[in-house]
Amino acid sequence: MSLQPTAPAVKYDILSPAFFADPYPTLRRMREEDPVFWHPVLKSWVLTRYADVQRVLRDSKSEFSNSKVEQYGLGAPESVRDKLEVFNHFVSSWVAFMDPPDHTRLRALIAKAFTVQAVERLRPRIQQAVDELLAAVRPRGRMDVVADFAAQLPMIVFSELMGVPREDGERLREDALIVMSLFGAGIATAESVESAYRGVMSYYEYFNAHIAARRSRSTEDLLSKLVEARVDGVGMTDTELVAMCVTLFLASQETTLYMVANAVNTLVRHPDQAQRLREEPRLIDGALEEMMRYDSPTFGTFRRAVVDITDLPGGKIPAGDYVLSVLCSANRDGHRFPEPDRFDIERRDTRHLSFSSGIHTCPGAALSRLEGRIAIQTLLRTFSELRLESDAPLEWLPSMMVRGFKSLPIAMTPA
Repeated sequence: MSLQPTAPAVKYDILSPAFFADPYPTLRRMREEDPVFWHPVLKSWVLTRYADVQRVLRDSKSEFSNSKVEQYGLGAPESVRDKLEVFNHFVSSWVAFMDPPDHTRLRALIAKAFTVQAVERLRPRIQQAVDELLAAVRPRGRMDVVADFAAQLPMIVFSELMGVPREDGERLREDALIVMSLFGAGIATAESVESAYRGVMSYYEYFNAHIAARRSRSTEDLLSKLVEARVDGVGMTDTELVAMCVTLFLASQETTLYMVANAVNTLVRHPDQAQRLREEPRLIDGALEEMMRYDSPTFGTFRRAVVDITDLPGGKIPAGDYVLSVLCSANRDGHRFPEPDRFDIERRDTRHLSFSSGIHTCPGAALSRLEGRIAIQTLLRTFSELRLESDAPLEWLPSMMVRGFKSLPIAMTPA
């Protein structure tokens, strides 16, 4: 029996602004009533339960493929098909969208260059960057958490890590926004494809120039280490290196940005928990994990079934169909987390899926966690009170990939 409905009506509207603003009530219904739901607009199965999502992410039976998932650009008009093909070819070279053995080879190269020691060496620079960003907004007593803080920090850190000019951060960030907008869109337009194509070409131009410079003269930064890294005598091609640079930028930039911004939003709305963390800074590690569980910076990720899946609730997912695993729903699954809609920085079990799981765990997870811990601790230490500047609703990004908002204006009282 197939789960695919005969009627085109969409029972759950997961593409509306109202859903993106607060997806959790709808996702709760889906977990309870339709944990494996065919969405006729996305042309994808939507999985919402923790166990099912984790199964897809940790797939060790070759049931789900991450390779060449060309779900992005769905519905694009024929006039931009060539540019969409360039976009999808570029994306297919990202390690995040590969299966073994290619994925295994590239992750091994990352491991040689992106070590725990390399991340830890950045701690003083991260602390300095956070101090500088907060010092700049302290006299005003207000800031936009996204523009003034959460977006700036990972750009500074990426520049330091990769050895690229900090002043180029805005260009890289703009390219990331337009590329990610096509990822997150339910339905593509000619304009969104054209824009994403320009972003891809901009990334090729920028990183190819830096890669060529490192091949002629090596430095001590991570990009040089990636250029020089070898597994069994084989390194990365220039195309793979560009893709790796973009992957690491997005992994550090997008994940960290929305992790920090969502965490601040959560703390602002739970001042008692924020005060508890001020009084007990030792709780920061568990608190940060709870913040990511409670309001994940990642919405979901696509895979494609490579065999018929017959043992999920309700029926069969045919081989070849797309599957959207909703990570932020899994993190609120009551079968996995008691009282899942309650935010508690002292929750003991916070094993969320926000950084994915298995071989596709985010390669920038350790760096993002370090940035998040330093950012939140310093913010709470610097300001005795955080509050929203306005009661106006936040404008959330309409994305199936990331979960975050465009702006978060807050007022702060110095400690």
